[in-house]
Amino acid sequence: MSGQGDLVNEMINDADISGYVLKNIGKQELVTALEKIANGGIYFSEEVIDELQRASNRRKQKEEAHLTGREVEIIQLIEKEYNNKQIAETLYISERTVETHRKNIFRKTNTNSVIGLVKYAYEHKLI
Repeated sequence: MSGQGDLVNEMINDADISGYVLKNIGKQELVTALEKIANGGIYFSEEVIDELQRASNRRKQKEEAHLTGREVEIIQLIEKEYNNKQIAETLYISERTVETHRKNIFRKTNTNSVIGLVKYAYEHKLI
């Protein structure tokens, strides 16, 4: 089921379903789910709920910073201790462009130091 939380969430929204169980559940869990839904309730397997939460967390992480591909590249080079000149040479852009990207990265990630930025990048699996 891992990685399918977005798919399940889409099905819930589109089909207006009241429950979701995995095919490998036991007889008792199936009976419990059917009884709960028949009485007007909702039922989702524990694994489904966990996956929905993981999918929600992944969406939040992506939405938080809205970093571009170029900004992620720059973060990766900053983590390798490249200075602005080295980043500019590596990416074939001007130092001024690198400075602008760095400013935007710090603003978007709500950090104000390289250490804070690298920590943010590790926490959000950017590097």
